[in-house]
Amino acid sequence: MTATQTLRLTNELSEIRRLALAVERFAERHGVPEKAAHHLNLAADELITNAIAYGGASNGHRIVVTLRRDPDRMTMEIAHRGIAFDPTEEVAEPDPTAGIDDRPIGGLGVYFAKTLLDGLSYVRRGGANRLTLTKKL
Repeated sequence: MTATQTLRLTNELSEIRRLALAVERFAERHGVPEKAAHHLNLAADELITNAIAYGGASNGHRIVVTLRRDPDRMTMEIAHRGIAFDPTEEVAEPDPTAGIDDRPIGGLGVYFAKTLLDGLSYVRRGGANRLTLTKKL
């Protein structure tokens, strides 16, 4: 059984709440464990915030999010026409135990997204960034 749902978000941070509610409802309808849905929501919150704040997604383009429930996993694809940015690239992993004054600004959000998910992939296709978030059930 595969179930899908597509949402079109405006480039407003307030839309993250609408997405979170949609993910929760989708998960409930399709038997996705609450913890898995929560992890997807936390990762999506960070990645979409970055897209809006830094990736040029705020230039009037919509962010399209597709949810999919497969027998053993839930996936979320986030697509937007912002500046190309691959959060899966190897960058120095931040030290989350370092004091606030000893840490460079940024980098923790993508780190936490990678930690919460079972898979995070990126492709730039048709002028759009496409991130696929995967959480095993």
